[in-house]
Amino acid sequence: MSIASRNNTRLRSDGWRFVSLLARPELTAVVGTITVFAFFAIFTGSAGFLTLPMTRNYLEVAAEIGIIAAPVTLSMVAASQVIIGYLTVSRGWPLSAALVAALVAAVVVGAINGYLIVKTKLPSFIITLATLFIVRGTAQGALRMLVGTSTIDGVRDAAVGDPLAVLFSASVGPFSISLVWWILITLLAAWILDKTAFGNWIYATGGNQAAAVRTGIPVNRVKILLYIAVAVSTTLVAALDVFAINQSNANAAVGREFEVVTAAVIAGALLTGGYGSPIGSLFGALLFGMVDQGFFFTPLPDVWFMTFLGLMLLLAVFINNYTRLQAMKPKGRG
Repeated sequence: MSIASRNNTRLRSDGWRFVSLLARPELTAVVGTITVFAFFAIFTGSAGFLTLPMTRNYLEVAAEIGIIAAPVTLSMVAASQVIIGYLTVSRGWPLSAALVAALVAAVVVGAINGYLIVKTKLPSFIITLATLFIVRGTAQGALRMLVGTSTIDGVRDAAVGDPLAVLFSASVGPFSISLVWWILITLLAAWILDKTAFGNWIYATGGNQAAAVRTGIPVNRVKILLYIAVAVSTTLVAALDVFAINQSNANAAVGREFEVVTAAVIAGALLTGGYGSPIGSLFGALLFGMVDQGFFFTPLPDVWFMTFLGLMLLLAVFINNYTRLQAMKPKGRG
């Protein structure tokens, strides 16, 4: 082979590697995370962004968003908090029983979401948002009827000595155990998507539902199981929350559902389905956590935070769409 031929082969190989990199859904989130960290480190590092307490703060924010963003998208955190708090504090149930009750409720809500979506064919965002309002309102109303307030204090105290409590209240060095849960769930989600038949079913269902049906994939079952997974993930976040602050709150996580969607979109996920990555969600949640905490070290007034967040989301959507389209363009043989 001539030197020119070898060079052309190497150039084609490098070109395909670059195209493959563009096609990775997590690319925007990784680059964005590095950029955001560098920005805050340079301009707000001396104000406290690089300190250990600040690092712990944005990692905890990122962990809670990332645990739900790995399966994606909306949540019933408040309802799970109410169930755990009421049963452990007011009814004296052991933590294990309260968690099972919260998980059962989450499975029911997730199954209802999935069933309504596959049967009505309505947009999933509308169904899940409506269900979220119903569940959150029910949690607020029920707790006020039962105890007269929207909060229950002493959840962590009531679970003292319970062997399961350590799973939600322990620390890993200076960091919350939520960081461990976040990494484990992200790795589990990545393994399922990349290494199992069910993962292929998920991508096929999201990418081309009609083709998935023709190949025999149980599309409706896949969708329902995914909505159940989302609801279950929010129960984990609820348990971590109540142990972190020693309180369950019927108003918990208001607005958090939109933060989760933002993190997922920044991570490269398409709301239409068929494209995304749990590893990308990890970086998207980390980016969001840094912005959520780091913004308040800037000289900008707090009222500009939502504007900044909206611009970041819009930019991420444009970049994700552009890189995906570039990667999908047919390439000449050269």
